[in-house]
Amino acid sequence: MKMPDAKVIVFNAAAVLITGAAVVGLLRSVLIKPTSVPCSERYHHSTAFALERGGVLLTAADLQSRLAGKDVGVIDNVSIARVAAGPAPVAITVRLPKGSTSPHGSPRGGISFPWDPRSVQGKTAACLSYSVLLPADFAFNRGGALPGISGVEPDMPAADSFTARLAWREEGQGGATLRVTSAGETRSTSAEYETFAFPRGRWVRFEQEVVLNAPKGADGVLRVWVDGALMIDRGDLVYRTRPGVTVSGVAADVFYGTADGSGPAPADTKVSLTPFDMRWQ
Repeated sequence: MKMPDAKVIVFNAAAVLITGAAVVGLLRSVLIKPTSVPCSERYHHSTAFALERGGVLLTAADLQSRLAGKDVGVIDNVSIARVAAGPAPVAITVRLPKGSTSPHGSPRGGISFPWDPRSVQGKTAACLSYSVLLPADFAFNRGGALPGISGVEPDMPAADSFTARLAWREEGQGGATLRVTSAGETRSTSAEYETFAFPRGRWVRFEQEVVLNAPKGADGVLRVWVDGALMIDRGDLVYRTRPGVTVSGVAADVFYGTADGSGPAPADTKVSLTPFDMRWQ
């Protein structure tokens, strides 16, 4: 009996490998939705919110000077330090005093400022990434706000706008809140169908993707990944009613409280965040 030629064996083995790889690729395309891939892997242009300059850490005063008077609470409640064992070498820590609900109240707790990198302005889709550390004994109370993607209609006296903040909810659930101002009226809605458990005592990576709706449609997208797992996936949101409303940057908000101003910090605490990473396609 004649044995198969060595070249034939090699050719057949290669054909089997190629076929197997094609089958695996087909199964992956069927079983793994593209939207389950975190947005940082799909948006390839990026800019970061730096917390140091030339290897020297910024101070709260340095940060405030960069924000051109648009900040609230930075001098009172911000510290910037190096992180020994974290997802980034530097982090910003935000103080939340007992009884505070926002940096606009008394006592003044948390921070609020816009970060509007020029490179992302005018886009209709964007991806925001950062990590958060809540202390192991963090009390959630009625909830609070974390940074999220924002947008506005530029150069308009009474501009339409939106803010899609991440949030912690009552009893330690996580979610997102969409706040939209249109024609002088503002509405706030919870932008998740189901909440997710918000970890404490360790760093947690968040990624948020916003894709704006067509001006007359309800097809806006909001996705949130927590440590790489897709936790919020909405495709029926209204961010805008006018085509001039586009992504402007990040609403860097960290404070206790709900839309009605209730739910103050039950004790002195703090929240730490790594520098924001903003991406676009």
